[in-house]
Amino acid sequence: MGESSRKIDVDKLISYSDDLVEVLKDKRDIDSLTRCLSQSESLESSCDADFNETLNAIRDYQERIDACKQKTERAKSDIAGEAEVDHLQIELEQELKKERALKEELR
Repeated sequence: MGESSRKIDVDKLISYSDDLVEVLKDKRDIDSLTRCLSQSESLESSCDADFNETLNAIRDYQERIDACKQKTERAKSDIAGEAEVDHLQIELEQELKKERALKEELR
């Protein structure tokens, strides 16, 4: 059974090959195929150029995104540092109040 399906495939292949040979015998068909091949190569070249341009733009945008992320992280760390300074300032003021209160008591 497997051999019969294989034979059909071989018969189709032979038929296709015969059709292709007939097409290639005509000079106009060869010229037409040559023109199509040339156009497909031109299209491929254009697509490659567009792809490379797009790839470079993506890389550029990724670099910009990374730079923004770094700036954001620095800003967050600066804010965290400022918050810590504010907290320490409050603690210092509380300690100074306690010190003043103790000095008042000692007088």
